[in-house]
Amino acid sequence: MRRVTSSFALAMLVALSTIITLSVRAQTISLDAVMKDCERKTIVMGRAEDGKMVKVGERIGGYCQGVLEGMFAVLVRSGTICVKDKAISTDFLLSTILTYRTETKSKDNDATSVAEAAFRRAFSCSD
Repeated sequence: MRRVTSSFALAMLVALSTIITLSVRAQTISLDAVMKDCERKTIVMGRAEDGKMVKVGERIGGYCQGVLEGMFAVLVRSGTICVKDKAISTDFLLSTILTYRTETKSKDNDATSVAEAAFRRAFSCSD
């Protein structure tokens, strides 16, 4: 009976460690995936004065917007970055990441670490 119990306990331990490992991996967000979504713009249509439908602009995709604004909000809330101007657009957040990657020639594909580095640079608390 003891052998069955220890085998069961070992099986449960392996199962739990696998679940924990998979959940940690799932939390890593690929920067390439976020940037790919950011490239896909939603066309915004409106009506011209003559009543015809016309393209009036483009909007960043919801996934891209959510990831960028979410990471930004967490860094502001934790005091990691400081924001003097309260009107920060998603376009500007995207621009800070793209600028950071270009200027530093970063090959890091972890969206969280790159966004934190880019936002720290753009929203320094020491200014």
